[in-house]
Amino acid sequence: MSIDQLLHLPSYLMLQLVREARRLARGDLRAPHVTVLAFLAEREAVAQKRISDAVRMDASDLVSVLDDLEGRGFAQRKRDEHDRRRFAVSITDVGRRALCDRLETARAHEEELLAPLTAQERVELTTLLRKAYLHHADLRVD
Repeated sequence: MSIDQLLHLPSYLMLQLVREARRLARGDLRAPHVTVLAFLAEREAVAQKRISDAVRMDASDLVSVLDDLEGRGFAQRKRDEHDRRRFAVSITDVGRRALCDRLETARAHEEELLAPLTAQERVELTTLLRKAYLHHADLRVD
């Protein structure tokens, strides 16, 4: 298979764009951290199991992400008042600011990453990617 043939495979192109997006975002919060913070930002304290299920992240991977977030002061875990075996997780004010900053940075990175596309092409790309993603969302195991 030649490079030209690879450049006609949407999956190859998506992978290359992801690599470029990661390069642009180097040093920022990684995608799993942003995903968990975004989920927490919409809720009060949440059980770890609920987070794991909602963001489709393996429970052991989530523990690692939460350790990182808690270590940076972005999230906090407390024993669940109703079930002392469980932890309830919430985002901190510092975490909310970090999430907002990261989303602003992501928008700037997207401007650079998608610079050759018109506004309409960006809407179309987002629509198509979302459609493909949601089709497989219930099947994903991360």
